[in-house]
Amino acid sequence: MYTQEQLLRDIKALGVNENDLLTAHTSLKSVGDIEKGKNPSAAETLVLALKESVKKGLLLIPSHTFSNIRQTPVFDVKNTMPCIGGVPCVAVEMANRAYEKGDRTCVRSMHVSHSVVAFGERAQEYVEDDKKAQSPVPMFGSYGKLYTEGGKILFIGTKLSNNTFMHMVDEFVQPEGMSAPYEITAIDYEGKETKRIAKNCQGPSAKYVGYQPYLDEAGAIVYGKIGDADCMLLDAKKCFEVTVKHRKAVMGY
Repeated sequence: MYTQEQLLRDIKALGVNENDLLTAHTSLKSVGDIEKGKNPSAAETLVLALKESVKKGLLLIPSHTFSNIRQTPVFDVKNTMPCIGGVPCVAVEMANRAYEKGDRTCVRSMHVSHSVVAFGERAQEYVEDDKKAQSPVPMFGSYGKLYTEGGKILFIGTKLSNNTFMHMVDEFVQPEGMSAPYEITAIDYEGKETKRIAKNCQGPSAKYVGYQPYLDEAGAIVYGKIGDADCMLLDAKKCFEVTVKHRKAVMGY
C-alpha cells in the first residue's frame, strides 16, 4: 500500500520540481492501493502528494463538465461534478471546503466546460481568465498558460488521448473546427448567475496518440512510475511546438 510520502517520491523522481506549473490527468485505480492515512480518501492522498510536489508552484486538476452541460445547460462551480473520474470530483470537494474556510489557494475555475481546480498561492489569479472563455481551450485560459508559462503535463496511468492541452493546438490551428455556440447558465461561488457561451471540441482525441513518436524525438516526454501506474511527464511548450508544426505540415501551410 502506497503512502503519500512514497507517491511524492515517485512524482519527484519523474522530474517534477517544487516551482513547477503542473497539471495531472489521473487514473486512480492504475496507481494501486493507496493509504489514505488522515485524509478522507485515497484520491485526496494522491492530490495532496501532487500538491506537495509543486509546493512553491501551482497544481491544476482537470474538472471538466463538457458532458454534463450537454444534458443540462448549467454550470454550478460548487455543485456540477466533473464527468471525467473520481480524482477530479475529490478536487472539486477540496475547493468547496477551501472556499467555505476563506482559503483562496484552492479554487475551481469558472470555465463552463473545461474547468480546473488550482492549488497554490496564485490559484485565484491564475484561473481568473477562464470566466472569459467562449471556446473549450483558449490560449489565454488555464490550459493555454501551460504553454506561455512553461508548464508540465503529467499522465498517471492515462494516455495522450487524455491530453486536453492538445485541444488548444486544435483551436490554434483550426479555430473554426468547433461546434456551433450555445448558451449556458454559469453560477459562481456566491450563487450569482450569468449567461455564458460554450462550444464543443470537434474531432477524436484518440488521434493525439499519433504524435507520441514526434514528441519522443523532441525529448518532450519523460517516462516513469507512480505507484503501479505507468506515467508520462510532458513538456507543454515542446508539445505545442511539435504538434503545431506537424498539423501545419499536414494542412499544407
